Amino acid sequence: MQYIDLTDFLLLPLYLFIFYVVVRKKALQYTEIDLRNIFFTAFFLRMFGSFAYAMMIQYYYGYGDSFGFYWTSNFFTEHLNKDIGNISYFFAPAEEVGKWVTFETGDNYYSGYTSNPANIFVAKLAAVISYFSFNRYLIISLFFGFFSFAGQWKLFQVFNDINKGNGHKLLAFAVLYTPSIWFWGSGLIKDSICLGATGFIFSILYNGMVKRKMNIFGIFYCLILGYTLYQIKSYIIIILFVCLSIIFIYRLFAFIKNTLLRSLIILSFILAISVFAYVTSVSSELQSLAMDAKAQVDDFQHNYSVSQEFEENSKGFIGLREINGSVGGIILQSPIAIFTCLFRPFIWESRSIAFLFTSLESMFLLFCTIYLLYKTRIRGFFKIIFRSEFLLFSLILSLLFAMVIGFTTFNFGTMSRYRIILLPFYYFMLVGVYLKYQEHNRTDLQKASHH
Repeated sequence: MQYIDLTDFLLLPLYLFIFYVVVRKKALQYTEIDLRNIFFTAFFLRMFGSFAYAMMIQYYYGYGDSFGFYWTSNFFTEHLNKDIGNISYFFAPAEEVGKWVTFETGDNYYSGYTSNPANIFVAKLAAVISYFSFNRYLIISLFFGFFSFAGQWKLFQVFNDINKGNGHKLLAFAVLYTPSIWFWGSGLIKDSICLGATGFIFSILYNGMVKRKMNIFGIFYCLILGYTLYQIKSYIIIILFVCLSIIFIYRLFAFIKNTLLRSLIILSFILAISVFAYVTSVSSELQSLAMDAKAQVDDFQHNYSVSQEFEENSKGFIGLREINGSVGGIILQSPIAIFTCLFRPFIWESRSIAFLFTSLESMFLLFCTIYLLYKTRIRGFFKIIFRSEFLLFSLILSLLFAMVIGFTTFNFGTMSRYRIILLPFYYFMLVGVYLKYQEHNRTDLQKASHH
């Protein structure tokens, strides 16, 4: 269907100018020219990404989740304009909304789509934005891209503050300029919201817990954004919580200087967790959860393999993996899932221009990782990470995201979109290790010169 027309293109310069005015006003707060240039470059890349993604969906694929969100948001606004009483469906469960859509349209084509809580949540956001954008698909996409940009800028500022401003240009290229991040994270899709919300949440928590600048508004925004993430992709907020808990424990142990005492406390902590797990039958619960996940994944694999026979555009299919439903099985297969998410597709797996660019980016990420592991002799790589709670947080978060995405995604195109949530953290970790490695080399050279 044709969702972009002449009106979209006529309104595009106006809204780009409005967003530019907002960004220009904010840029005046930055006295450093480099930081201001990075800010503007990141903004223009996001706006271009919003436009390019919309063009690809409309004129290359001709379909996508993005159009589903837009269609559903149109359904909401049209029926609100007819009867304001329909606003009750804004607060109704997704299943009820799905039935409403089926009743009003007379077919089941969109009922399954609109019965999904995450889909309907994004559609509601798009419906609200539509009142500020003349209900034009391209302009709504710009709003989503702008939110993603704002959240990612907040994340970049946190990373830059942690690095004390060192290597800020390298950090900008890694976190803000990476093509897959500004392209897949700029359209009318879930990933734009998730990317922006994650950046804002991380910034609020950093300023509150590290900078001691938390206030009631920050807590309120964090709760709203956390709820948004939970509604769209609950695993993101769960992984964030798990990683923050691990860092809290890391900090707790860091205060204990006595090695023997620290070891005894760690052993006591592990023993307490083991006893708790035994008493509450956590292992059986995890086993049940793993089996449920296996059943869902197997069902998804079956449906996907069937659709592969008919879907010409799905040329980035990942070979189906037989998943062992046990907790131990999932742990054993995790390295493959993580590697696949982070470093595939390989160049020889690319069957189109789009996948070629994706494979080049994956190859670059693999090269950077191997290069740093080689330069630091592997041991030094992890030594640097474990000395910094922020690098450790980024590593654990990246691996957990990669594991979840690697196990549940079976198309390289989809995986390229899903993994953008972890890329800023993984790149930050690599940049952090590189800066520490360079600093260590300079220190050694200074010591050698003194001798």
